[in-house]
Amino acid sequence: MIKSFDNYINQYNSYDFVIIGAGSSIKKYENKIKNFIRDKKTIGINNITHLFIPDFHVWTNNQRLNEYGGCISQNSILILGDGIRKEMIDKHKIESFVLLEYDDSEGIPIDIRNGKIYGYFRTAGCLSIMIAHCLGAKNIYIVGMDGYTLYPKDDLKNMKKDHHCYGKGYTDDASWEKCLIKDEKVYSCLKSIHNYGVNFSILTPTIFNDFFNPNIFEISI
Repeated sequence: MIKSFDNYINQYNSYDFVIIGAGSSIKKYENKIKNFIRDKKTIGINNITHLFIPDFHVWTNNQRLNEYGGCISQNSILILGDGIRKEMIDKHKIESFVLLEYDDSEGIPIDIRNGKIYGYFRTAGCLSIMIAHCLGAKNIYIVGMDGYTLYPKDDLKNMKKDHHCYGKGYTDDASWEKCLIKDEKVYSCLKSIHNYGVNFSILTPTIFNDFFNPNIFEISI
């Protein structure tokens, strides 16, 4: 069954939302996050269900769904971007999902029209901020949006630190230089969303310092 995202808009006005990214920080702060999300709605990104089962699970990347689609829980409402291919849906035997129409193109102003989201978001994490906004979130919090370059490259290569909650060490398939560019673009996207009028804060350690709130989890900086 395919459902329209338009039917979910403003249906969760009484809830705070927590977006759970796949950064390694969600392992370190797992217990604090679990206590924090008890009375909130959650949106999960990517391969996180070994730690958290989100209320909504967002997939916009065919490669990621192909690799990690086996982690999907039946207890989550799936939100699939309109670029997800049918072969990926069939591979993971997905029978019910919410179809999200969006135009993610650089230079397009952020907007929401007829249930479709417009703008440049770069990642499913940034897009999920707009999804939470559309669902009617009172407040939007983010965990696990660490950024690719939060930790030094050598610490990642030597597995002293981890990129992602589901892997060890340096788990991205891009060079360090490309990771720096990725983080710059995501930072720009976050600023654009904030300038559009959507307020949010990142609660776990992050490269995106303008949006980091260390107080809720009492993180020393």
